Amino acid sequence: MRFNEFTELVRDKLDDICGPEFSVTVYEALKNNSVTHKGISIRENGCNISPTIYMDEFYTDYCDGRDIDEIVNDILRIYSENRLCPELDVMRFEDYEWVKDRIFFKLINAMDNFRLLQQVPHENVMDLSVVYGVYMGDHKGAFSSVLIRNEHLAGWGVSEEEIKERAARNTRDLLPYKISTMNEMLEGTGYEADVPEDALKMYVMTNNIRLNGAGTMLYGGVLKSFASTLGSDLFIIPSSVHELILIPDDGTFDPQALMPLIGEVNDTQVEKEEILSYSLYRYDLEKDMMEISAAPEGRKKYGGMCIGSKKVASA
Repeated sequence: MRFNEFTELVRDKLDDICGPEFSVTVYEALKNNSVTHKGISIRENGCNISPTIYMDEFYTDYCDGRDIDEIVNDILRIYSENRLCPELDVMRFEDYEWVKDRIFFKLINAMDNFRLLQQVPHENVMDLSVVYGVYMGDHKGAFSSVLIRNEHLAGWGVSEEEIKERAARNTRDLLPYKISTMNEMLEGTGYEADVPEDALKMYVMTNNIRLNGAGTMLYGGVLKSFASTLGSDLFIIPSSVHELILIPDDGTFDPQALMPLIGEVNDTQVEKEEILSYSLYRYDLEKDMMEISAAPEGRKKYGGMCIGSKKVASA
């Protein structure tokens, strides 16, 4: 049975079980880096939104011999554990007075999100794009948000420039930045840190929840302050959409030497949805400017940006 046939069969079985009080539909979501996931949404009548349960792993289980009725029961269990009828939150999302102080920005790759960028307000920064979300609160301990789309601006009656300015004011407060040494980061994840003293000095920059933390490089004054403390310019490795690796530029190595490392890590260690870029960035302390230091073939090498002059970075 092919994936689409499997998904429709599961939908039909769920529809029979749930009955007329529920709406069961197949939904395809466009995720970061043009990754698409097909899922099933179960919505109780009178409820404005519902969780979408993606089918990829269930289909793998089915191909491995798992009984489809077991899969359906598992999906119902997941729905039951995550079902919400947050009508109040939906009403609040329509209220721009509530929304405006919850707007934040995050960074994604521009080339790999061409389709998504047609649907959302954004601003291009080198080979990246700044997109915007609304913080909806914490759900089961997780940062819950909604991506702002063009139709939301029309519903709120606000301009794209207004959204950008709000995000610049809010993001640093909603998601404070954090810079750690590589040793500290490894120790925080439970790994034994045994980095030699003569190893290349590396620092990890992210936000307080380590989710979409790459946007911290646009926080006004952060790179400048850190580079000033070190007394050097910085190379910036896009580890993922969640974090960056900062390396002091002491002039002792060729930035091209880091390109194979970036490519290998992206291709073997990072989920496709979480890849930020294959480029290497460099921050110039004297100019307070960031630019692409090296980019792989086939990817355009865009110009730099002055950190201090970007509204998105003025938080």
